[in-house]
Amino acid sequence: MTAEKTPKKWKMAIIVWIAIVPLIFTIMPFFKPRLIALGLNSILTELLLTTILVILMVYVAQPLLMKIFRNWLNK
Repeated sequence: MTAEKTPKKWKMAIIVWIAIVPLIFTIMPFFKPRLIALGLNSILTELLLTTILVILMVYVAQPLLMKIFRNWLNK
C-alpha cells in the first residue's frame, strides 16, 4: 500500500479557486433572483445558496478536480 503525499497548500488553494469560481458565477446569478422573486428573504437566499455551493464544492467539484490534477498535486 503506497501513501500519497499531502499536496502543498498553495496547490490546494488553486484547486479550490478553480472549483468555486465557476460555481459562484453560475449558481448565484441564476438562482438568487428566482428565490428572491419567490419571496424568500435575501439573507435566507444567501444562506441557502452558500450551503448548496459548499455541498457541490466538497462532494462534486473538488473530488473531480483532485482526480484530474492528481499528478500535479503530488509533484
